Order: sequence, then structure tokens, then C-alpha cells
Amino acid sequence: MIATARPYKTDLQDASYTLHGLETKSVLMEDIFSKVRSIAKLEKHIILIGEIGVGKKRIAQIIHSISHRAEGPFHTFYCIDINEAEFKKAFWENLHFENEHLQINYEALEKAGGGILYLDQFSELSAEYMLNIIHSYLRGCKQLFKYNMSMSPRLILSISQDTFQHLSKTEIWAQLLQLLNPIAIMLPPLRERMEDIPALIETFLEETQDTEPGCKDLSIDPKARKECMEYKWPGNVRQLKNAIIQGAILSQGKTIECQHLPFTMHWKLPYS
Repeated sequence: MIATARPYKTDLQDASYTLHGLETKSVLMEDIFSKVRSIAKLEKHIILIGEIGVGKKRIAQIIHSISHRAEGPFHTFYCIDINEAEFKKAFWENLHFENEHLQINYEALEKAGGGILYLDQFSELSAEYMLNIIHSYLRGCKQLFKYNMSMSPRLILSISQDTFQHLSKTEIWAQLLQLLNPIAIMLPPLRERMEDIPALIETFLEETQDTEPGCKDLSIDPKARKECMEYKWPGNVRQLKNAIIQGAILSQGKTIECQHLPFTMHWKLPYS
């Protein structure tokens, strides 16, 4: 099952919607927020699909915080550049003696027991590793939590939009759906919800004021704000945040002007 945003119209163009600290004026994201509220209360596994930087991990953390597992851990396993030793340590059955008894240990599953195991950038794995991790997860849950399956970690998988286009046409995707029976949520890129940029700018300004020394008086010039509003942000929310941080540094914590933003935002060829 794939939950996508419904692009419907509303008369409340200036209405804003919130989800656990996130605010949006986009009807696309409002629909996502509604789905997240419902899905978080379920015990089903989740696949989050979206471009790099759209905020998949933030949504995963919100799902955890409003779910019945909020008191349990949120453990992240980074799948980028995984090697065989890391994979075996985290997901393979490891045996050891404890108090003269043979104990079974699955590191990643035990760290997430009773909570959520977030597989960050899961789509960057090879097909072999994808299936091995899922099979190890299912086998480990039966061994570790056979007397209390409610303690087995709930999975949230992060999949990039580009990889999904290919993955969804493969046998691997069919096997993942069969093994996990997950709910998939597709997150829209920032360029499809440009109305959220002003609120995001204010959020990142406030965060920078609170965390960066010498940035208490940080602000942004109207022209720089307009440039942020008109840029298409291929790197999504993460790129916007990095641009504000760079602007804060180059403006020495004062007023971010166009010249302080990344040059790729306003650089043009001489003949263009």
C-alpha cells in the first residue's frame, strides 16, 4: 500500500497545519500529516520514499514520538557504504556465553527493542543486502522476542525517489512487500510546496540564533528572502537549511544578503 498526497484545492490558501512541531501551508503536506497521524498508531512497518533532503528521518522520528512506542528507543542504522563486518555485527545471529549459558545476540534489533529501527538510506544497499537484512530481522525477532513479540522493533525504511523508480519494477520490491506488508508514504520535494519556504526560513533563522555563537541578531534581507522563495532547491529542505547556515557565517551573524547565499543560487553564465 502506497500513501501519496492528494493534490486537492482549498479556499483556505493561508491556512497552516502542524504536526509535532512541523508547520506547513501546503495541502500536499497537510495530507501527509493526516496520514502520518493515522499510520503512527498502527503497528505496521513503513517505507518512506522521497528525494534526498526532503525530511524522511524527521518524519520517521515524528512517527516514533506519536506512536505507542514513544517510550521505546529510536535506533538508526545507516546503510550507506555498509561493509560485511558491520552488517554481520548488526544483523547476524551472534552467539556468546553469559553466566555459563549460550546467549543469542542481534545488536541492531536489541538496540531498537520495543521501539523503532530506522534503516536510513536503505535503498543504497545492494539487493542481496536488502533481503539479507529483512530476513535477519524476521528471524532475529522470532528468536529474541518469541515470548513477547510486541517488543520486536517496528521497521521504517528510507528509500530515495530515484532508486524507487527502478526498485519498484524489480522482484526485490515484490519480495519486500510480501515479507513486510508495509505502508509506503511518498514525500513531495520542496519545489512542489514552495509555500512552506517562508516558515522554514524563519525556523532555520531561529535555530541558528539559538545554536551559533554571535548570531543572536541574525536576520535576512528581503532580496535574499525573495531569492530563496524563487529558487527550486534541488537539495530540498536540507539544502535550504545549509544555505541559511552559510549565510549566517558569511554575514557574521548579522543580515543575510544575496551575496552570502551559495553562489549556485544566483550565478548565471555571461551569455545567458
